[in-house]
Amino acid sequence: MSIRRSRLAPSPTGALHLGNACSFLINWALARKNDWELILRMEDLVGPRINLSSIESTQAILSWLGIDWDGETLLQSQDLSPYKDGLDTLISHSQIYHCNLTRKEIEQAASAPHADDPFGKHVIRPKDVQTHNSNWNNEPTNWRFIVHDRQHVLKDELLGKKQFDHLNDFVVWTKNDMPAYQLAVVIDDARQNVTDVIRGHDLLESAAWQSQIYTALGLKEPTWWHLPLVIGEDGLRLAKRHGDTRLLTYFNNGMQPEKIIGLIAKWCNMTTLHETLSTSEFLHGFDIHQLNKDDIVFTKEDEQWLLG
Repeated sequence: MSIRRSRLAPSPTGALHLGNACSFLINWALARKNDWELILRMEDLVGPRINLSSIESTQAILSWLGIDWDGETLLQSQDLSPYKDGLDTLISHSQIYHCNLTRKEIEQAASAPHADDPFGKHVIRPKDVQTHNSNWNNEPTNWRFIVHDRQHVLKDELLGKKQFDHLNDFVVWTKNDMPAYQLAVVIDDARQNVTDVIRGHDLLESAAWQSQIYTALGLKEPTWWHLPLVIGEDGLRLAKRHGDTRLLTYFNNGMQPEKIIGLIAKWCNMTTLHETLSTSEFLHGFDIHQLNKDDIVFTKEDEQWLLG
């Protein structure tokens, strides 16, 4: 029987907050409940180069919450060759094209009226991709993936079938000669044998894009699980306006991790009241099918209980 595997993939350049804790704990519990492997990958290709202390800080926060993982931690920036191999394959198959248009120029092209091309894709995309790419002068450029023009349907274990009628071409390699997120995550998940991707539903469109990259590279697509987001009472994603929800702040202030775990258990409909829970208690009571599809609201009462 083949082993199923999920992954935790934080960006160590960004501060982990309650929303991250919720998705990571659900991911961990789903894996451990079903005897999957769970790996840890640091996605450090975007933003400033990180140092060892930031990696250790992220690992310490996860361990503080009782979240463990299997094997060694992968750091993306240590080896760019797998991404470059993926890029070369896409070029050889004429699945991508080089493009120096700015984001503003692309938006302008997409906003111009075209009776047979309402989203402007074919204004941006060259008619003969192979010839266009053969004329590349090796100067730094973005490489854009050619999405298929038909409707794309993505099957999600929690949200069912999600339909995407109009997906635009997107960047897989940047002018900085670095892989963009969409390509990097496909390459990483494929080479690490990830079978199940559990993350926030804000990445649903990314999953539709990534699905097409998997097909283009002849790789097996994972099973998708897109979770509700944690938002404030104003309906917006957690930010400074909702107070300091950074896990490092709670950690440094000596908060019991059982409080955070208990709050997430309440969000997962495991409890009805605010109460502390250990990680093992969370695992014992966790049922992915009890999870609401609607976003989770971090209320003033939640905040008061955490800090009280």
